[in-house]
Amino acid sequence: MPLKDPLWLAEKAKLRLTASPLLYHCEPIWSWKAESLENYAIWGVLEGSGKLTLNGKTSSLSPGVCFLFQPRDAIEASQNPLNPLSIFVTRFEILDTDNEIVPNEQLELPRGAIRPMAPSSLENLANLSLSWNAENPTQQGIQNHALRMLLLLIADASHGEFDERALKALNAMEADSGRKWTVEELSRIAGLSSSQFSRVFHRLTGEPPIQHLITLRMSKAKKMFLETSLSIEEIAESLGYSNVSFFEQQFIQRTGHDPESLRRNRAI
Repeated sequence: MPLKDPLWLAEKAKLRLTASPLLYHCEPIWSWKAESLENYAIWGVLEGSGKLTLNGKTSSLSPGVCFLFQPRDAIEASQNPLNPLSIFVTRFEILDTDNEIVPNEQLELPRGAIRPMAPSSLENLANLSLSWNAENPTQQGIQNHALRMLLLLIADASHGEFDERALKALNAMEADSGRKWTVEELSRIAGLSSSQFSRVFHRLTGEPPIQHLITLRMSKAKKMFLETSLSIEEIAESLGYSNVSFFEQQFIQRTGHDPESLRRNRAI
C-alpha cells in the first residue's frame, strides 16, 4: 500500500481538530519541551526568531516557517528573548474513510522546517482559523477548510529545498530591518554569489530580497502603529526611511491603510 502524503491529507483524509486553534504570543523567557507529542499538529511561526529541535535535528525559527508534527515526536523549542515568537498552533487527528485513525506507519510526512512559497498565506490562514467558533457547525467547516489549505501549502513547499544559507541572511535582515541592505551584503552572509542568493532567497520567501525587506518593514511598521505611540516620523526613521512621504506611500500600498486611520481603529 503506497504511503499517504500531505496532499492526500489535504484532499481525502478526514481531519478532526482535537483542540481549538491557538495563537501564542510568547513571553521573553518562554521555552517549550515535549518528550512525546500526543496528536498531529501544525506549528506556524508568524513573528520572532528562535530554534526548534525535532527528534534531535535543530532548525531555525523565523516568520513563515512551519512544522508538521506527528504523535510521539520529541520537540524542544526556545526563542530569542529580544525577538519573541508568535506561534499559530492547530492540533488534529487523521481518520480514514471508515473513521478509523490512520497509523503513523501509513503516512509519509515532511520532517523538519518547511517554508511555504508565500509566507503571508500562513498568516492569512492562521487568522482564518482563529476567527471562528468551532462549536458552530458552519464555522467549524471554515476551520477545517483552513486546515486543509495549510496542508496544501505544506505539500507544495515540502517538494522544495529548505536552504539554511538563505535563512541566515533572512535572519540578519529581520534583526536589523532599518539597515539599508544590499543584495551583495546579504549574499556574503549566505555564502553565495549574488545570483545564487537571489534565486535561493526567492524560493525561500516567495519574493526577491529587497522586496521582502520592504514587506518586512511594513509589517513591523503596522505593529508599531498599533502597539506604540511613536510618531510617523519616528517609525519611518527606525525602519531606514528619511523621506516620510515615501514611507507613507509604501505603507499604504502594502497594507491598504494609511497610518492615521490605522491608529484610529486599533482593531484593524
